[in-house]
Amino acid sequence: MERVDNHPQKLAPMPSMLFRSLFTLQRSDESEANSETLEKHYSIPAPADKQLEKYHDAFGGFVSDVPLAMLYCIAQRAHLAQMLDDSFPWPAPGLVHVSNKLERHAVIQIDQSFQLVSKVKVPKRGPDVSPRRLRPQFTVEFWQNGEKVSTCTSVYQVMKGDNSNAKAKKAPPKPFEPDEGWNNLAHWQLGSGMGRRYARISGDFNPIHLHPLVSRWFGFEKPIIHGMYMMARAQAELERQQSKAVTYIDVTFKRPVILPARVQLWVNFAEDKTKYEVRSGDHTSLKLEGSVRFD
Repeated sequence: MERVDNHPQKLAPMPSMLFRSLFTLQRSDESEANSETLEKHYSIPAPADKQLEKYHDAFGGFVSDVPLAMLYCIAQRAHLAQMLDDSFPWPAPGLVHVSNKLERHAVIQIDQSFQLVSKVKVPKRGPDVSPRRLRPQFTVEFWQNGEKVSTCTSVYQVMKGDNSNAKAKKAPPKPFEPDEGWNNLAHWQLGSGMGRRYARISGDFNPIHLHPLVSRWFGFEKPIIHGMYMMARAQAELERQQSKAVTYIDVTFKRPVILPARVQLWVNFAEDKTKYEVRSGDHTSLKLEGSVRFD
């Protein structure tokens, strides 16, 4: 089933949409419905020079003029706009980002605006559907001057009352023994205020990243760093090492990084695809795994 809106809209600023998202907490979707695809078209200006400069300075190492990781900051605004629409059945704050793919199809013009085609596949829902299968998929196409230049695909998990507070039994950590070809490329020390600093750059002021008093409402004793911060940090480090722009990223977020934290970047360079992992300081906890391709 397709529901299409062909009238481009201007995307609202992220902070105002985050405030409005609190009103979606009253949604309680217990209805039964088949899967459907919702589509919206948006327009957004090109990132300002100062915004690009701040993003580059925050990470260091980017070869890309417009890093793929930064495009997610734009795609996320489209995601949230669709979550706010009455056609979306779940509360926006009750969604957890679990994976992301970004691909560049053509050269991105830094001085050109974007036209976005944003689609969300809403999964089938009902009393017989497992909560783990409630994973809406958002796909945002970036267009410039009639040409598709990039695509961002993001999967979220709906956290419902019957599974959001469930605490899985922690298995004892296994000794970490990297496979052949894997190397420890970098380690990063993340302070307790890193979430707030990244929020000012990305516009993502999700409360779980900002302050313990707020993050506790969402089940975290301390703030957690944005998964996309970790992805961007890895992209910048890999571009710096290879002196090439990343044109494809595929990541899965495995476990939250609770601030403050020390994490390690492990990499396996290959001709066709470079794999990487972000692990805890003692290497035993896998936080993020992904792969990239270069120009």
